[in-house]
Amino acid sequence: MAVRAEDRDRAAMLADRARQLSRSGRHTEASAPARAAVRILGELAEHNPAEHAAALVDALRALAAVLAGGKQYADAVKVADNATLRARRLAALDVHLHRPLLAATLRDLGARLGDAGEAIRALSVLHECVEAYRTLAARSPEVYRAGLADALDEFAGRLAESGLTDDALAVFEEAARLLTLADADVLAQVTTRQANLLARVGRVDEALERANSAVRLRRSQAEDAPGAAEDALAAALQSYGLLLSGTKRHDDAVEALEEAVSLRARRVRVDPAIARRPEVAVTYAVYGLVLISADRPADAVPPLAAALGVGTALNLPQVVEMATDALIRAHAAEPAAVRSRWRAATGEDAPQWITGTGRTRRVEAGPPAPATTAPRPDRMPAPDRTPPADRPPRADRTPPPDEENPRPPGRGRLTGQPMRRPIPSPTKRPRTDVDV
Repeated sequence: MAVRAEDRDRAAMLADRARQLSRSGRHTEASAPARAAVRILGELAEHNPAEHAAALVDALRALAAVLAGGKQYADAVKVADNATLRARRLAALDVHLHRPLLAATLRDLGARLGDAGEAIRALSVLHECVEAYRTLAARSPEVYRAGLADALDEFAGRLAESGLTDDALAVFEEAARLLTLADADVLAQVTTRQANLLARVGRVDEALERANSAVRLRRSQAEDAPGAAEDALAAALQSYGLLLSGTKRHDDAVEALEEAVSLRARRVRVDPAIARRPEVAVTYAVYGLVLISADRPADAVPPLAAALGVGTALNLPQVVEMATDALIRAHAAEPAAVRSRWRAATGEDAPQWITGTGRTRRVEAGPPAPATTAPRPDRMPAPDRTPPADRPPRADRTPPPDEENPRPPGRGRLTGQPMRRPIPSPTKRPRTDVDV
Protein backbone atom coordinates (compact mmCIF):
# COMPACT_ATOMS: atom_id res chain seq x y z
CA MET A 1 0.00 0.00 0.00
CA ALA A 2 2.86 2.38 0.78
CA VAL A 3 4.36 1.78 -2.63
CA ARG A 4 1.00 2.42 -4.27
CA ALA A 5 0.58 5.71 -2.38
CA GLU A 6 4.07 6.79 -3.41
CA ASP A 7 3.33 5.92 -7.02
CA ARG A 8 0.14 7.97 -6.98
CA ASP A 9 1.93 10.97 -5.47
CA ARG A 10 4.66 10.65 -8.11
CA ALA A 11 2.06 10.50 -10.88
CA ALA A 12 0.36 13.62 -9.53
CA MET A 13 3.69 15.46 -9.48
CA LEU A 14 4.41 14.38 -13.06
CA ALA A 15 0.99 15.54 -14.26
CA ASP A 16 1.47 18.93 -12.56
CA ARG A 17 4.89 19.25 -14.12
CA ALA A 18 3.47 18.49 -17.54
CA ARG A 19 0.81 21.17 -17.12
CA GLN A 20 3.38 23.75 -16.08
CA LEU A 21 5.63 22.99 -19.03
CA SER A 22 2.71 23.08 -21.45
CA ARG A 23 1.52 26.44 -20.14
CA SER A 24 5.02 27.75 -20.76
CA GLY A 25 4.84 26.65 -24.37
CA ARG A 26 7.24 23.73 -23.82
CA HIS A 27 4.86 21.09 -25.14
CA THR A 28 7.51 18.67 -26.34
CA GLU A 29 9.11 18.59 -22.89
CA ALA A 30 5.69 18.22 -21.28
CA SER A 31 4.85 15.07 -23.21
CA ALA A 32 7.17 12.72 -21.30
CA PRO A 33 5.92 13.51 -17.75
CA ALA A 34 2.31 13.55 -18.95
CA ARG A 35 2.66 10.09 -20.50
CA ALA A 36 4.50 8.79 -17.45
CA ALA A 37 1.67 9.96 -15.18
CA VAL A 38 -0.89 8.19 -17.38
CA ARG A 39 1.19 4.99 -17.40
CA ILE A 40 1.59 4.92 -13.61
CA LEU A 41 -2.05 5.68 -12.89
CA GLY A 42 -3.16 3.19 -15.53
CA GLU A 43 -1.31 0.43 -13.72
CA LEU A 44 -2.74 1.55 -10.37
CA ALA A 45 -6.28 1.76 -11.74
CA GLU A 46 -5.98 -1.72 -13.19
CA HIS A 47 -5.37 -3.14 -9.72
CA ASN A 48 -7.70 -0.80 -7.80
CA PRO A 49 -10.09 1.09 -10.12
CA ALA A 50 -12.27 2.43 -7.31
CA GLU A 51 -9.36 4.33 -5.81
CA HIS A 52 -7.40 5.45 -8.87
CA ALA A 53 -9.80 5.67 -11.82
CA ALA A 54 -10.66 9.35 -11.26
CA ALA A 55 -6.99 10.29 -10.97
CA LEU A 56 -6.33 8.47 -14.24
CA VAL A 57 -9.03 10.56 -15.96
CA ASP A 58 -7.36 13.75 -14.74
CA ALA A 59 -3.98 12.54 -16.02
CA LEU A 60 -5.52 11.75 -19.42
CA ARG A 61 -7.00 15.25 -19.53
CA ALA A 62 -3.55 16.70 -18.86
CA LEU A 63 -2.01 14.59 -21.62
CA ALA A 64 -4.72 15.63 -24.09
CA ALA A 65 -4.04 19.29 -23.29
CA VAL A 66 -0.31 18.80 -23.84
CA LEU A 67 -0.92 17.12 -27.19
CA ALA A 68 -3.28 19.89 -28.25
CA GLY A 69 -0.71 22.50 -27.25
CA GLY A 70 1.76 20.73 -29.52
CA LYS A 71 -0.83 20.77 -32.34
CA GLN A 72 -1.20 16.99 -32.29
CA TYR A 73 -4.95 17.43 -32.51
CA ALA A 74 -5.93 13.96 -33.70
CA ASP A 75 -3.98 12.30 -30.88
CA ALA A 76 -5.43 14.78 -28.41
CA VAL A 77 -8.96 13.78 -29.46
CA LYS A 78 -8.17 10.09 -28.96
CA VAL A 79 -6.85 10.71 -25.45
CA ALA A 80 -9.77 13.02 -24.57
CA ASP A 81 -12.21 10.40 -25.86
CA ASN A 82 -10.57 7.82 -23.61
CA ALA A 83 -10.84 10.16 -20.62
CA THR A 84 -14.52 10.86 -21.38
CA LEU A 85 -15.36 7.16 -21.69
CA ARG A 86 -13.78 6.48 -18.30
CA ALA A 87 -15.56 9.48 -16.76
CA ARG A 88 -18.91 8.22 -18.09
CA ARG A 89 -18.31 4.84 -16.47
CA LEU A 90 -17.53 6.50 -13.16
CA ALA A 91 -20.64 8.70 -13.40
CA ALA A 92 -22.75 5.62 -14.15
CA LEU A 93 -21.55 4.10 -10.87
CA ASP A 94 -22.06 7.27 -8.79
CA VAL A 95 -23.52 10.21 -10.69
CA HIS A 96 -23.50 12.62 -7.73
CA LEU A 97 -19.84 11.97 -6.96
CA HIS A 98 -18.49 11.93 -10.50
CA ARG A 99 -20.74 14.31 -12.47
CA PRO A 100 -18.30 17.23 -11.92
CA LEU A 101 -15.48 15.16 -13.38
CA LEU A 102 -17.63 14.14 -16.34
CA ALA A 103 -18.65 17.76 -16.99
CA ALA A 104 -15.03 18.94 -16.96
CA THR A 105 -13.97 16.07 -19.20
CA LEU A 106 -16.74 16.83 -21.70
CA ARG A 107 -15.59 20.43 -21.84
CA ASP A 108 -12.05 19.32 -22.65
CA LEU A 109 -13.27 16.85 -25.28
CA GLY A 110 -15.35 19.57 -26.95
CA ALA A 111 -12.28 21.81 -27.17
CA ARG A 112 -10.12 19.01 -28.56
CA LEU A 113 -12.75 18.14 -31.19
CA GLY A 114 -12.97 21.79 -32.22
CA ASP A 115 -9.20 21.93 -32.56
CA ALA A 116 -9.31 18.91 -34.85
CA GLY A 117 -11.99 20.48 -37.05
CA GLU A 118 -14.84 18.22 -35.92
CA ALA A 119 -17.19 21.16 -35.43
CA ILE A 120 -20.52 19.31 -35.36
CA ARG A 121 -19.43 16.77 -32.79
CA ALA A 122 -17.70 19.51 -30.76
CA LEU A 123 -20.97 21.46 -30.49
CA SER A 124 -22.86 18.32 -29.47
CA VAL A 125 -20.36 17.45 -26.75
CA LEU A 126 -20.22 21.03 -25.46
CA HIS A 127 -24.02 21.20 -25.33
CA GLU A 128 -23.97 18.09 -23.14
CA CYS A 129 -21.24 19.68 -21.03
CA VAL A 130 -23.29 22.85 -20.52
CA GLU A 131 -26.34 20.83 -19.47
CA ALA A 132 -24.23 18.86 -16.97
CA TYR A 133 -22.93 22.10 -15.46
CA ARG A 134 -26.47 23.52 -15.36
CA THR A 135 -27.51 20.58 -13.21
CA LEU A 136 -24.53 21.06 -10.92
CA ALA A 137 -25.06 24.83 -10.67
CA ALA A 138 -28.75 24.39 -9.87
CA ARG A 139 -27.78 22.42 -6.77
CA SER A 140 -24.65 24.34 -5.74
CA PRO A 141 -24.56 27.68 -7.57
CA GLU A 142 -21.63 29.14 -5.65
CA VAL A 143 -19.50 26.09 -6.35
CA TYR A 144 -20.30 25.55 -10.03
CA ARG A 145 -21.31 29.01 -11.30
CA ALA A 146 -17.84 29.72 -12.70
CA GLY A 147 -17.63 26.24 -14.22
CA LEU A 148 -20.93 26.75 -16.01
CA ALA A 149 -19.81 30.15 -17.31
CA ASP A 150 -16.56 28.66 -18.53
CA ALA A 151 -18.44 25.90 -20.36
CA LEU A 152 -20.76 28.49 -21.92
CA ASP A 153 -17.72 30.50 -22.95
CA GLU A 154 -16.21 27.53 -24.79
CA PHE A 155 -19.58 26.69 -26.34
CA ALA A 156 -20.02 30.28 -27.54
CA GLY A 157 -16.61 30.31 -29.16
CA ARG A 158 -17.38 27.15 -31.11
CA LEU A 159 -20.78 28.50 -32.14
CA ALA A 160 -19.09 31.60 -33.48
CA GLU A 161 -16.60 29.48 -35.42
CA SER A 162 -19.53 27.70 -37.04
CA GLY A 163 -21.01 31.01 -38.18
CA LEU A 164 -23.79 31.06 -35.57
CA THR A 165 -22.90 34.57 -34.47
CA ASP A 166 -26.22 35.55 -32.88
CA ASP A 167 -26.35 32.34 -30.88
CA ALA A 168 -22.76 32.84 -29.80
CA LEU A 169 -23.42 36.39 -28.59
CA ALA A 170 -26.45 35.20 -26.61
CA VAL A 171 -24.40 32.46 -24.94
CA PHE A 172 -21.58 34.89 -24.14
CA GLU A 173 -24.16 37.22 -22.57
CA GLU A 174 -25.56 34.40 -20.45
CA ALA A 175 -22.06 33.50 -19.26
CA ALA A 176 -21.30 37.11 -18.32
CA ARG A 177 -24.59 37.44 -16.39
CA LEU A 178 -23.73 34.43 -14.26
CA LEU A 179 -20.49 35.89 -12.98
CA THR A 180 -19.64 38.40 -10.30
CA LEU A 181 -16.43 40.16 -9.31
CA ALA A 182 -15.65 37.11 -7.20
CA ASP A 183 -15.19 35.26 -10.51
CA ALA A 184 -12.90 37.92 -11.97
CA ASP A 185 -10.69 35.51 -13.90
CA VAL A 186 -13.49 33.81 -15.82
CA LEU A 187 -15.42 37.08 -16.17
CA ALA A 188 -12.44 38.80 -17.80
CA GLN A 189 -11.96 35.83 -20.11
CA VAL A 190 -15.61 35.84 -21.19
CA THR A 191 -15.73 39.63 -21.55
CA THR A 192 -12.64 39.73 -23.77
CA ARG A 193 -13.99 37.17 -26.22
CA GLN A 194 -17.40 38.78 -26.20
CA ALA A 195 -15.74 42.09 -27.06
CA ASN A 196 -13.82 40.57 -29.96
CA LEU A 197 -16.93 38.99 -31.45
CA LEU A 198 -18.89 42.23 -31.05
CA ALA A 199 -16.17 44.07 -32.94
CA ARG A 200 -16.31 41.49 -35.68
CA VAL A 201 -20.03 42.12 -36.25
CA GLY A 202 -19.54 45.88 -36.24
CA ARG A 203 -20.73 46.70 -32.71
CA VAL A 204 -17.52 48.56 -32.01
CA ASP A 205 -18.60 50.80 -29.14
CA GLU A 206 -19.91 47.83 -27.16
CA ALA A 207 -16.75 45.91 -27.98
CA LEU A 208 -14.48 48.67 -26.68
CA GLU A 209 -16.53 49.01 -23.49
CA ARG A 210 -16.26 45.31 -22.73
CA ALA A 211 -12.58 45.12 -23.63
CA ASN A 212 -11.88 48.05 -21.31
CA SER A 213 -13.87 46.29 -18.59
CA ALA A 214 -11.68 43.20 -19.02
CA VAL A 215 -8.56 45.35 -18.67
CA ARG A 216 -9.90 46.83 -15.42
CA LEU A 217 -10.60 43.37 -14.04
CA ARG A 218 -7.15 42.11 -14.97
CA ARG A 219 -5.48 45.23 -13.57
CA SER A 220 -7.21 44.73 -10.24
CA GLN A 221 -6.01 41.13 -10.16
CA ALA A 222 -2.44 42.16 -11.00
CA GLU A 223 -2.42 44.75 -8.23
CA ASP A 224 -3.60 42.19 -5.69
CA ALA A 225 -1.30 39.38 -6.82
CA PRO A 226 1.54 40.37 -9.19
CA GLY A 227 3.14 37.64 -11.24
CA ALA A 228 1.00 35.41 -13.41
CA ALA A 229 -1.83 37.94 -13.15
CA GLU A 230 0.41 40.39 -15.02
CA ASP A 231 0.45 37.96 -17.96
CA ALA A 232 -3.34 38.12 -18.03
CA LEU A 233 -3.26 41.91 -17.87
CA ALA A 234 -0.81 42.05 -20.77
CA ALA A 235 -3.09 39.82 -22.83
CA ALA A 236 -6.13 41.98 -22.07
CA LEU A 237 -4.23 45.16 -22.94
CA GLN A 238 -3.11 43.59 -26.21
CA SER A 239 -6.67 42.72 -27.19
CA TYR A 240 -7.92 46.18 -26.17
CA GLY A 241 -5.10 47.88 -28.07
CA LEU A 242 -5.92 45.99 -31.25
CA LEU A 243 -9.54 47.07 -31.03
CA LEU A 244 -8.46 50.67 -30.48
CA SER A 245 -6.13 50.48 -33.46
CA GLY A 246 -8.96 49.15 -35.60
CA THR A 247 -11.01 52.22 -34.75
CA LYS A 248 -8.06 54.53 -35.61
CA ARG A 249 -7.49 55.58 -32.00
CA HIS A 250 -3.78 55.13 -32.62
CA ASP A 251 -2.37 56.98 -29.62
CA ASP A 252 -4.57 55.03 -27.21
CA ALA A 253 -3.70 51.79 -28.98
CA VAL A 254 0.04 52.46 -28.72
CA GLU A 255 -0.33 53.32 -25.04
CA ALA A 256 -2.12 50.03 -24.33
CA LEU A 257 0.49 47.98 -26.20
CA GLU A 258 3.36 49.86 -24.53
CA GLU A 259 2.03 48.80 -21.17
CA ALA A 260 1.58 45.22 -22.40
CA VAL A 261 5.20 45.12 -23.65
CA SER A 262 6.47 46.57 -20.38
CA LEU A 263 4.63 43.87 -18.44
CA ARG A 264 6.03 41.13 -20.67
CA ALA A 265 9.57 42.48 -20.35
CA ARG A 266 9.31 42.71 -16.57
CA ARG A 267 8.03 39.14 -16.34
CA VAL A 268 10.92 37.92 -18.51
CA ARG A 269 13.45 39.71 -16.32
CA VAL A 270 12.03 37.98 -13.25
CA ASP A 271 11.85 34.57 -14.95
CA PRO A 272 13.85 34.27 -18.22
CA ALA A 273 12.04 31.03 -19.09
CA ILE A 274 8.91 33.10 -19.77
CA ALA A 275 10.63 34.41 -22.91
CA ARG A 276 9.95 30.98 -24.45
CA ARG A 277 6.20 31.47 -24.27
CA PRO A 278 4.60 32.22 -27.64
CA GLU A 279 2.46 35.01 -26.21
CA VAL A 280 5.59 37.09 -25.54
CA ALA A 281 6.57 37.08 -29.21
CA VAL A 282 2.98 37.79 -30.22
CA THR A 283 2.78 40.86 -27.99
CA TYR A 284 5.99 42.31 -29.44
CA ALA A 285 4.79 41.65 -32.99
CA VAL A 286 1.41 43.24 -32.31
CA TYR A 287 3.13 46.26 -30.73
CA GLY A 288 5.15 46.69 -33.92
CA LEU A 289 2.05 46.51 -36.10
CA VAL A 290 0.22 49.05 -33.97
CA LEU A 291 3.18 51.41 -34.24
CA ILE A 292 3.12 51.04 -38.03
CA SER A 293 -0.60 51.83 -38.03
CA ALA A 294 0.22 54.92 -35.95
CA ASP A 295 2.66 56.03 -38.69
CA ARG A 296 5.74 55.20 -36.61
CA PRO A 297 7.40 52.52 -38.77
CA ALA A 298 10.94 53.11 -37.51
CA ASP A 299 9.84 52.75 -33.89
CA ALA A 300 8.27 49.41 -34.83
CA VAL A 301 11.62 47.85 -35.78
CA PRO A 302 12.95 46.86 -32.31
CA PRO A 303 9.80 45.02 -31.15
CA LEU A 304 9.37 43.38 -34.56
CA ALA A 305 13.01 42.24 -34.54
CA ALA A 306 12.50 40.74 -31.08
CA ALA A 307 9.32 38.99 -32.21
CA LEU A 308 11.13 37.65 -35.26
CA GLY A 309 13.99 36.26 -33.18
CA VAL A 310 11.76 34.56 -30.62
CA GLY A 311 9.30 33.36 -33.25
CA THR A 312 12.09 31.70 -35.23
CA ALA A 313 13.65 30.14 -32.14
CA LEU A 314 10.31 28.71 -31.02
CA ASN A 315 9.23 27.63 -34.53
CA LEU A 316 6.20 29.92 -34.65
CA PRO A 317 5.77 30.39 -38.41
CA GLN A 318 2.73 32.65 -38.13
CA VAL A 319 4.58 35.04 -35.81
CA VAL A 320 7.59 35.00 -38.15
CA GLU A 321 5.37 35.71 -41.14
CA MET A 322 3.62 38.57 -39.39
CA ALA A 323 6.91 40.13 -38.24
CA THR A 324 8.60 39.82 -41.63
CA ASP A 325 5.65 41.28 -43.51
CA ALA A 326 5.46 44.14 -41.01
CA LEU A 327 9.17 44.89 -41.35
CA ILE A 328 8.82 45.00 -45.14
CA ARG A 329 5.91 47.40 -44.79
CA ALA A 330 7.88 49.55 -42.36
CA HIS A 331 10.86 49.71 -44.71
CA ALA A 332 8.63 50.69 -47.61
CA ALA A 333 7.34 53.62 -45.54
CA GLU A 334 10.68 54.90 -44.17
CA PRO A 335 13.60 53.04 -45.77
CA ALA A 336 16.53 54.94 -44.29
CA ALA A 337 15.08 55.20 -40.77
CA VAL A 338 14.11 51.53 -40.67
CA ARG A 339 17.57 50.39 -41.83
CA SER A 340 19.14 52.60 -39.16
CA ARG A 341 16.89 51.23 -36.41
CA TRP A 342 17.51 47.65 -37.53
CA ARG A 343 21.26 48.16 -37.22
CA ALA A 344 20.83 49.80 -33.82
CA ALA A 345 18.61 46.94 -32.61
CA THR A 346 20.57 43.99 -34.04
CA GLY A 347 24.07 45.27 -34.79
CA GLU A 348 23.72 44.11 -38.41
CA ASP A 349 22.73 45.63 -41.72
CA ALA A 350 19.13 45.14 -42.76
CA PRO A 351 18.84 41.87 -44.70
CA GLN A 352 17.81 41.78 -48.34
CA TRP A 353 14.33 40.47 -47.63
CA ILE A 354 13.57 43.69 -45.73
CA THR A 355 15.03 46.02 -48.32
CA GLY A 356 13.34 44.19 -51.19
CA THR A 357 16.23 42.79 -53.22
CA GLY A 358 15.83 39.25 -51.87
CA ARG A 359 12.08 39.15 -51.51
CA THR A 360 11.33 36.65 -54.29
CA ARG A 361 13.81 34.13 -52.96
CA ARG A 362 12.44 34.58 -49.45
CA VAL A 363 8.95 33.58 -50.53
CA GLU A 364 10.25 30.46 -52.24
CA ALA A 365 12.55 29.40 -49.43
CA GLY A 366 10.29 30.25 -46.51
CA PRO A 367 10.64 32.87 -43.74
CA PRO A 368 14.16 34.20 -43.22
CA ALA A 369 16.20 33.54 -40.16
CA PRO A 370 16.52 36.63 -37.97
CA ALA A 371 19.77 38.35 -37.25
CA THR A 372 21.73 36.38 -34.68
CA THR A 373 21.86 39.46 -32.52
CA ALA A 374 18.12 40.19 -32.55
CA PRO A 375 17.17 41.88 -29.28
CA ARG A 376 15.82 39.71 -26.50
CA PRO A 377 12.43 40.61 -24.99
CA ASP A 378 14.03 41.33 -21.61
CA ARG A 379 16.56 43.70 -23.17
CA MET A 380 14.24 45.80 -25.26
CA PRO A 381 14.59 49.57 -24.82
CA ALA A 382 11.80 51.37 -23.05
CA PRO A 383 8.98 52.25 -25.44
CA ASP A 384 9.12 55.72 -26.92
CA ARG A 385 5.95 57.25 -25.53
CA THR A 386 6.21 60.48 -27.53
CA PRO A 387 4.66 60.13 -31.00
CA PRO A 388 6.08 62.45 -33.65
CA ALA A 389 4.10 65.68 -33.63
CA ASP A 390 4.64 66.38 -37.33
CA ARG A 391 3.14 63.11 -38.57
CA PRO A 392 -0.62 62.59 -38.49
CA PRO A 393 -1.86 59.01 -38.11
CA ARG A 394 -2.06 57.13 -41.39
CA ALA A 395 -5.58 55.77 -41.59
CA ASP A 396 -4.71 53.82 -44.73
CA ARG A 397 -2.38 51.63 -42.70
CA THR A 398 -4.93 50.62 -40.12
CA PRO A 399 -6.25 47.10 -40.65
CA PRO A 400 -10.04 46.81 -40.69
CA PRO A 401 -11.56 45.95 -37.30
CA ASP A 402 -13.69 43.09 -38.55
CA GLU A 403 -11.03 40.75 -39.92
CA GLU A 404 -10.84 37.48 -38.07
CA ASN A 405 -7.82 36.13 -36.27
CA PRO A 406 -7.74 32.33 -36.39
CA ARG A 407 -8.28 30.53 -33.14
CA PRO A 408 -5.27 29.84 -30.97
CA PRO A 409 -4.31 26.23 -30.31
CA GLY A 410 -6.73 24.60 -27.94
CA ARG A 411 -9.10 27.52 -27.61
CA GLY A 412 -10.73 28.03 -30.97
CA ARG A 413 -11.60 31.62 -30.18
CA LEU A 414 -12.72 34.28 -32.61
CA THR A 415 -10.59 37.17 -31.53
CA GLY A 416 -11.70 39.76 -34.05
CA GLN A 417 -8.21 41.23 -33.87
CA PRO A 418 -7.53 43.72 -36.69
CA MET A 419 -4.60 41.91 -38.24
CA ARG A 420 -3.89 41.48 -41.94
CA ARG A 421 -2.16 38.16 -41.32
CA PRO A 422 -3.19 35.37 -38.94
CA ILE A 423 -1.20 35.19 -35.74
CA PRO A 424 -1.20 32.66 -32.93
CA SER A 425 -2.65 33.83 -29.66
CA PRO A 426 -1.03 32.96 -26.36
CA THR A 427 -0.74 29.30 -25.58
CA LYS A 428 -3.97 27.52 -24.99
CA ARG A 429 -4.54 27.05 -21.33
CA PRO A 430 -6.01 23.81 -19.99
CA ARG A 431 -8.57 25.98 -18.19
CA THR A 432 -6.10 27.21 -15.59
CA ASP A 433 -3.77 29.43 -17.58
CA VAL A 434 -3.92 32.79 -19.28
CA ASP A 435 -5.61 33.20 -22.62
CA VAL A 436 -6.20 36.18 -24.84
